[in-house]
Amino acid sequence: MKIKKIYCNGCSHSAGGGLEIDRLLDEVILVRDYYKQKYNVYWESQLEATYLKYTAEKLNCQYVNEAASGGGSERVVRMAYEFIKKNFKIKEELFLILEFPSLGRIDLYSRQLNDYIIANINYLNNDYNDNRVDNIYGTRGYYIDEYNKDNSYIIKPLKSFYENFLSRKNQFIKVGRDINTFLAYLTYHKIKFIFFTGEFSTLIESQFKQNNLLKLKLGNTIIEDLHEFAIQTKSTIAEECDFLTDDLHPGYFSHQNFGNLIGDYIIENYEIF
Repeated sequence: MKIKKIYCNGCSHSAGGGLEIDRLLDEVILVRDYYKQKYNVYWESQLEATYLKYTAEKLNCQYVNEAASGGGSERVVRMAYEFIKKNFKIKEELFLILEFPSLGRIDLYSRQLNDYIIANINYLNNDYNDNRVDNIYGTRGYYIDEYNKDNSYIIKPLKSFYENFLSRKNQFIKVGRDINTFLAYLTYHKIKFIFFTGEFSTLIESQFKQNNLLKLKLGNTIIEDLHEFAIQTKSTIAEECDFLTDDLHPGYFSHQNFGNLIGDYIIENYEIF
């Protein structure tokens, strides 16, 4: 069955974080302008520069990218489920690429803003029994001017939520359960998908790992997510922009090469024609 739509969700790695059209490389030069000057490449929108575009071109299909900077795994599950519901009549022609970001990226609904918010909580260390944090922030969207003041409205109730209702260890288990439930839903309905994940990999049930975990070979190295790919291939924004920035998000060519690799991977490993 030919793929009609390919869908992606995740955090800034899948959203083209750092490649926003108004992102500055330094105090004057735009990142996009530097790429234009040095490499003669250009993109009209941030999502146009993401790996999903290149994967969709390989598969000759439409693409929908709902990834967002700061977005977490709960947001991925919620929005991907809604996408499936809207497109259920063509579920055999869908393909999902799901990035499951790390803990501390909470999906909440703000009654005050009448919208979902991205809540980011930075923990002090790697101990799941230690709930201490050094920063809490909430917004409807990073690097979007109209949402710049969101945190000033959200921070007080967000801190109250953290202090009264959030257990780091329990949240880790809960999100892992949500991921497994959603992957089981996709498997039951025979909806094609691949995913990559870091922190939650220990909680993913073995049947999903064996059949659906994206593994791209680069020489003797197995690449399991885009950020790792950018690091291994020295194609972060920092490296592609001659270290005029320290931004370690995947660069333009990292997205391009990764997207082509995923397209080839899907063609080779899934029944599509």
